[in-house]
Amino acid sequence: MKTSRAFSRLGLVACSTALLLVASSASAQWVWKDDGGHVVASDQPPPIGVPPSRILKEPSARATRSVPAPVVADPSAPPSAPVSAPKSLADRELESRQREKEQAEAAKKADDEATRARAMQENCSAVRGNLAALQAGGRAARFNERGERIYIDDAQRQTEVGKSQAQVAQYCH
Repeated sequence: MKTSRAFSRLGLVACSTALLLVASSASAQWVWKDDGGHVVASDQPPPIGVPPSRILKEPSARATRSVPAPVVADPSAPPSAPVSAPKSLADRELESRQREKEQAEAAKKADDEATRARAMQENCSAVRGNLAALQAGGRAARFNERGERIYIDDAQRQTEVGKSQAQVAQYCH
C-alpha cells in the first residue's frame, strides 16, 4: 500500500513538473521598463532601443523564437528609415478610425457623384424633349407671367432651338 502511494505521488509530481514546463514555455513573457520607468510585459521582445539593463525578464532560450541580430549599417551608406516599434493598441485604433472615416467619405463622395449623374441625365432628357418638340414644327407656345398662353413665331422658334441645342451640348456629354 505504501508503494502504491509513493508511485501515485511520484506520478503526481512528474505530471506537475511536465505541466509547469509546458506552461512556462507557452507563456514566455518579456518584461522590461520603458523610457518612462513603467514596467511593460509582452509576448513580443522589447523594441530595439531598449538597453539590456532594463530588460527584467526574458523567456528561456528554448522557448524563444530566433530573432535575427540587428544589422549594423555601413557608416558610409546613406541613412535609412528608422526601425519602428510595433504599433500600440491606441495607434491601431486610431488608424482603424481613420480608415473608417476615409471609407465613409469615399462612400459619400460616390453617392454625391451618382446623384449628380442622375440629375444630369434627367436634365439631358428634358432638354432633348424640348428640342424635339421645337423641331417638330407644330405650334409652340409659352406662358407669360399671368399664365396666359402666347404662341411663338418662326423667328422666336429658331432662337429657342438655338438655346435648346446649347443646353443639349451642356447637359448631354
